[in-house]
Amino acid sequence: MAMVAGTGREKRLVTAQAELPAGVIAGSYTLPNICDPAQLTEAFRRCLHGLQGQPGRAALCLPDGIFRVQTLEFDELPGKTTDRERLIRWRLEKSAAFDLADTVLRYQVLARRDSRFTILSCIAKKTVIEQYEAMLREWGLEPWSIGLASFSTLNFYAPYMTGRSAVHALVHVTEEAFATIVSENGGVRFYRFKELKRVSSQEVRARLMREVEDSLHFYSHMDRTQQSEVGHLYLSGEPGLRDALAAELRGETSLNVELLTPDNVLGSSGSLARDLAAAAGAGTSL
Repeated sequence: MAMVAGTGREKRLVTAQAELPAGVIAGSYTLPNICDPAQLTEAFRRCLHGLQGQPGRAALCLPDGIFRVQTLEFDELPGKTTDRERLIRWRLEKSAAFDLADTVLRYQVLARRDSRFTILSCIAKKTVIEQYEAMLREWGLEPWSIGLASFSTLNFYAPYMTGRSAVHALVHVTEEAFATIVSENGGVRFYRFKELKRVSSQEVRARLMREVEDSLHFYSHMDRTQQSEVGHLYLSGEPGLRDALAAELRGETSLNVELLTPDNVLGSSGSLARDLAAAAGAGTSL
């Protein structure tokens, strides 16, 4: 958990952690996510005690598997918000391989150099989101935003990555899944998420290598407006997996591969556990 306190130059980041036993939360797109409310409440109570403060608004970052994300291309977009959302849902229904019934849609119009439009769309089940919103309200918090852990991680590291390269890729790896995000000038241009089966570590590394190469290939052939190919690739997430993947990528590709740590953003004077980058990224968006 991360809390942003103060304003302006006095703003500071305070963090706290609590271990969640297995099975407390199920990161499912369709099924109820909070399986053990009592255990989750106790973990949250310990975090709040560690923060030594009571935040008002809350931004929650959740496993990517709870959401479905797609980029869509349009020649034109309706001016009215309701018409635009109806068009986006229609396109998703035509192309998506997932259930869109009773879902919440959030989207962002991405900047392009031509006259067309790229939409970054994100879908989640209403019942799942409402479960988390109700939980936050029970704890006296105002739900401000709920989003993907990989996007929150991207938000935290974006100033550092964009400052080094306008076009870059972030690969966020956990024990259960990974996400590849390609950004152009601070905006998400490509997103790909895959779950990881529980196989040997060697098979996982081989799978990750294939998927990263496929993701970068798909991105480079999306359309003719790409500014350039990805030259910088950043890795975050579970240390064992990301470190091994970095070594293989450096040995087999010409990519400039870098492991991300909070020090990249906060400097040597900062103090933030590596696995709290997503929480910090969500918190700084408030």
